Amino acid sequence: MTDLDLDADFGSGSGLDDLDVSVVAWGIAGIPLLVTFVQTVLSLLDWTSETLGLRGVLDPIYSIDVVFQAAEVFKDQPSLVAALFVLITIAWVVQGAAMIVLDHRDLAFGAAGLASILYLVLFFGVYSSLFGSGVGAGQLVGFFAIPVIATALVGSAAWIHDWSEEVLEETSGRLGDQEARIGDARERFETVFEQRIGSLDALEPVAPTGVGEAESAADRFHDRCDDLLAEIDRIQRIEDPDRRREEVSKLESRIDSLDPEAEVDRIASELRRRVVSGVRTEFGDVTVRSRYGGAYTLANLPTEYREVSLPPDGDAVRTDDLNGVLQERLDRGVPLPDVGEAIGAAAAHLDRIESFLADHEERADGTIQRVRSRLETVEEQLDRLPESVRSSARGVLVENRVESITGRTAIERTLSDATDALHDCAFDECERLLDRADEESERLVTAAEFLRALDGRVQHGGSSVDIPATVNPDAVAPVAETMAEAHDTTVSVEDDRVRIGDGDDGDGSAFDSPAGATGPTGPGGAAGRTSGGDGTGGNGRGVAGSADHDATDRADRGGAAAEGAAAEDDRDGTAKRPEEVLDAALYFLRELEEHARSTDGSRVQYQIADLPSTIADPDMLRNVERFLRNQSDLIAEVDLQDPEPPAFFEVVVADERQATTAIRTARERFTERYG
Repeated sequence: MTDLDLDADFGSGSGLDDLDVSVVAWGIAGIPLLVTFVQTVLSLLDWTSETLGLRGVLDPIYSIDVVFQAAEVFKDQPSLVAALFVLITIAWVVQGAAMIVLDHRDLAFGAAGLASILYLVLFFGVYSSLFGSGVGAGQLVGFFAIPVIATALVGSAAWIHDWSEEVLEETSGRLGDQEARIGDARERFETVFEQRIGSLDALEPVAPTGVGEAESAADRFHDRCDDLLAEIDRIQRIEDPDRRREEVSKLESRIDSLDPEAEVDRIASELRRRVVSGVRTEFGDVTVRSRYGGAYTLANLPTEYREVSLPPDGDAVRTDDLNGVLQERLDRGVPLPDVGEAIGAAAAHLDRIESFLADHEERADGTIQRVRSRLETVEEQLDRLPESVRSSARGVLVENRVESITGRTAIERTLSDATDALHDCAFDECERLLDRADEESERLVTAAEFLRALDGRVQHGGSSVDIPATVNPDAVAPVAETMAEAHDTTVSVEDDRVRIGDGDDGDGSAFDSPAGATGPTGPGGAAGRTSGGDGTGGNGRGVAGSADHDATDRADRGGAAAEGAAAEDDRDGTAKRPEEVLDAALYFLRELEEHARSTDGSRVQYQIADLPSTIADPDMLRNVERFLRNQSDLIAEVDLQDPEPPAFFEVVVADERQATTAIRTARERFTERYG
């Protein structure tokens, strides 16, 4: 306690409270001392009770025998007694100043010791003659008890006084204990949290809000501990012992309110409520939907996907029963760590189901997209036919008007059945239906391309041609009749061959141009085969008509190629123009596009030997090569090793281009230019 603190202490309630027992004891010890000191001073000044006008008060006191005898002793040795009383008084005052003002422990103990010794010397030395003066024993005991009691009070006052050094030492020890209590509370919180709640990661998928609140509550508890530790640091910097002790007491009350177990119980209770709701949402109606919008019938999955073993007991639980089992465990009060482990296993099981279904769906979708692309190609080919021929061809290839022909409508129905089988988890049936749709769509594309090429051949007076082995003659016959009417000529289907007008009945393919009938047409006129399945024979049917050929139309079809021919001086005079190999080129470009679908990189390589013999025409390959070289924004490199099998045709698409998209765009440009 300093001089600056004295006024504040005496000027406030807390300061008065701090005048504790030690100060009171010191004050009581000074009462007899001050009385005797005043008496001594008055005697030295030769002031009597009559002089002071206190005779009525002092005479009864002096009538006490022991007091009277003590006064007589004083008269015998006034200087000695007075000196001792002065010294005792000075020591007592110094002790009080050291306690109240200076807060000097050593000075206070020294002054208290001096006062006590002098007091005892005075009474048991100077006044010892009273023991033989005939004074009663009771009065002697009472008289000599005064220095004993005063000495005890003076010493006790110094001993029990709250010295700053001791207070600081005491409060520092208490603060150390409180710091340990905070650390223990934090450790107990983490231990109990791990036991009753466990890892929050397993619960987050079903109760993200609850997990967030639990994390916030845990953070608040740790923040509270951090605040208390910061408070300890603040209190340790307080120098005022009284204020420091008060702050320590308040801190202890705050630390007493820390209850890690109760806090964890509150967090666990709220989190459990959230988990119950989350489990009901996550597992109440387990549904997996495909990209086609349908829901999978999970009950039809293999056993390993229909059931899951839930920890900790390892019981097998059906996927549809996950919600009920987890809810029952929550209602039973199973610890949240065990519930979280079971939820984690259930969520992982659903992930495996989704991955399993996604794999099957991805494989199925590859075929579905390929079939749909082919069906779009069929529509593209049909749209390029004359209107009257187009209607007849659509009836056969799209609307299934010929019973033996599987048209687009039937194939789309097969795709729908395959999708239903996929959703029913009948994967073998789905694969079987998709394989059928794949084969039928491939045959349908070949038929559409053949009809498109045949129409051009009929229009320009070509010779008879073979029907590809994959094309059913029943699909050709009704369309051939319409072509004959549209182009005023005779077209008949006899077995696997189409006879056009009265022209040469030599070997040929509808994919060859009329010019190709008299010039080089590539290897053979045999029908191309791109998939299994043979066409059935049909009865020959002829349609009469005029053999008038529209030379003007032929000139128009050759105009675009003639323009490009000027820049292509590497071709000889017998080479075919792009429009003359249009259908074969489009077929090849579609094959390249299909091949690119299975290619992850930018390089697409196609083996020419894989093309039908009627398609793999060197002139066609050279035309495609030259055309692709000119599409520099799409194609970076084109390499035709050799126009004759078994060479390769290799394409490298430009940077930042997808192979499938680049080749499809090139095919569309080829069609726009030469179609």
